[in-house]
Amino acid sequence: MASNKYVPTISKQEFDAIAADLRAALKSKYDASKSDADRPPANPATKGAFDHMPDLDSKTVAKWSSVVKNYLGCKLDPDLIQKGGYDSFDDFWADIQPKLRSACPNNTGAEATAETGIAS
Repeated sequence: MASNKYVPTISKQEFDAIAADLRAALKSKYDASKSDADRPPANPATKGAFDHMPDLDSKTVAKWSSVVKNYLGCKLDPDLIQKGGYDSFDDFWADIQPKLRSACPNNTGAEATAETGIAS
């Protein structure tokens, strides 16, 4: 079972409301990683040597944990990240979005109180 530091503090309904914003924030990180000025220029001698590498590696995704925390109230659980990376940002989002949503509780404390009328 995941540690509490990986349990979202927002409900599935709240996740649905912020999913587009979370996607946009992660896409911004992705775009920044692709335009990184510190990347070495392409070397013709190694052309094709790295063709098997994913467009988005799992270590880069793990570094985006703070973005996830800003939206979900918890760090990105490394166990949710696909081993070997992703072929594109869209592949990443298609994989991670349902996992993040699934990790959210059905109701947070305030919503549970509103539904049941019972204060915690």
